[in-house]
Formats: sequence, structure tokens, C-alpha cells
Amino acid sequence: MKLLDLIIKEYIAIVETLAENKPIENNRIIVEREEFKAMLEQYGYVSFTAKTKAYKALNFIIHDNNNYTMPYKDQELKKTIRKVIINYNTYQIVKHLFGTNINI
Repeated sequence: MKLLDLIIKEYIAIVETLAENKPIENNRIIVEREEFKAMLEQYGYVSFTAKTKAYKALNFIIHDNNNYTMPYKDQELKKTIRKVIINYNTYQIVKHLFGTNINI
């Protein structure tokens, strides 16, 4: 199995798990950093840092320049905190493409 296949399968599984428990707002799923880190560290085929670099490069997460998180306005706490923002549009496209077989 290729590393890209493994990363994509893991990403699809993570988003599907999160979508069961978290709301999808504006095609995004908002996740606490600790929860996201625990999910990525569950399978140690590559480091957390390597996975987040891949997630950023593949547009799996919305992030700022030097981080894997974004400032997010928490309505309950009434302040801005850093959270992981999953790009749900990318998930839908990746899942469709990854699951589609074609004959050439």
C-alpha cells in the first residue's frame, strides 16, 4: 500500500467519525487540538508532524501559515482560541475520487 493511500483512508475515517459527533458548519468541522492530535497519533506509521504537513499540503485542514490550527471564535467562551478546522469540501471530493474506479 502506498503512503498516500494510507493517509487518505485515515483522513476519510477521521472525518466520518467526527461528522457523526460534531456539526458541519459552513463545510467545516471544528475540532479541539488535543482530540485531533490523538486521532492522528492513533496509527504511528508516520509522525504527527509529517501527517499534519501532508494534511496542510493536501488542503485537508484549513490553517494559517506556520501551524495546523486557525483562530476560531468560540461562541460559548466568547473568545478566540486556536482549533483544528477540517475542510469538509475536500473530504467530499477526496472520498468520491478515492472510491471511484475507472477503466482506461
